[in-house]
Amino acid sequence: MLGLSLSFATLSFSAELSRPLTPTISVAGQMNSIKFQELMKQGFKSVIVNRPDQETGNEVSVIQLRTIAERHHASVIYQPVISGKITQQNIEEFSKYYNDLPKPILMVCRSGTRSAALYYKAKDQGLIHE
Repeated sequence: MLGLSLSFATLSFSAELSRPLTPTISVAGQMNSIKFQELMKQGFKSVIVNRPDQETGNEVSVIQLRTIAERHHASVIYQPVISGKITQQNIEEFSKYYNDLPKPILMVCRSGTRSAALYYKAKDQGLIHE
């Protein structure tokens, strides 16, 4: 019985397209064109792509994401951040985007972790205006 519960929980989690951090910002992991089109239907007004185009395993370029987003009247900012190597400059740059962009915002990287880390580091430093 426990095995069935775990399988169901795993299915439910993997079916989520994005994970909200707050009502104004969500993160999403591994992206492809179909998933991104579905996310854009959810009403995001801005997208910040933190995954470098050349990163191993990346399935879709920022140019492809921008083309899809523009069809949904959303803007895309390309702010590549190296996984595990977030700098103070990355945090400050992100906070400027966050404070200026229309919301809700979707952040994209490989798993959602580096995007979430950027948000929480900027918030901890008092750089986020909510």
